[in-house]
Amino acid sequence: MASNLFLDAKELLLQNDGLNYINYETLNESQKEFLRSDLWDFTWTSTPNAVYFPGNALIKARTRAVSPSFNYAISQIQVVIRQFTIQQNHISGTTAGTIGLEYTDREDQAISAWLDDWREKLWGRDHRYTFRKEDTIANGRLTMYNSSRKPIRQYDLLTMQPTDIGSSLNPQFTSDDPANTGDISATFSFEHFRLYYSNNPAHENISTFPLS
Repeated sequence: MASNLFLDAKELLLQNDGLNYINYETLNESQKEFLRSDLWDFTWTSTPNAVYFPGNALIKARTRAVSPSFNYAISQIQVVIRQFTIQQNHISGTTAGTIGLEYTDREDQAISAWLDDWREKLWGRDHRYTFRKEDTIANGRLTMYNSSRKPIRQYDLLTMQPTDIGSSLNPQFTSDDPANTGDISATFSFEHFRLYYSNNPAHENISTFPLS
């Protein structure tokens, strides 16, 4: 039993090299902010030439959530030589992916009209005419912010097209209590993405990085 029952914890830490990082000063990390899911912005940086576009201001005001899906898979080459397993990791995946955007439309139906017109330009329902790809693609930018609304991470999404425009053409009607029929969950594909971090010296001003 210790002779001094009131031994200071700091004295014990000096005698022990393990788990010494468990202390308030280390774990609070000088009050650094956590990454948050509610501080984000999505901007259409270029829009299809052939498609009606209601404007970024209106679309931003009606965007409720963003669900990106980026490919970060790491592949592995593995061989067995004389009963020893030798491994080499590498990246062979694609930089293409998808992003889901959720909107709440209003009675002017601007979001529904925009998405439906985009779909029409990919394959018109009346004449089955398809506009050229160069006139039906867009580019987008997803930005994460800190609590001071400073950008900390930025994804530039290249060559975007809709793959699912949601259920805006198939609302569920009822004769009972009213329900909002303007909620739309649309999905877009992209062919490539670029990623910038604010703590990378090469990315000092991520909000102004060009798409080309």
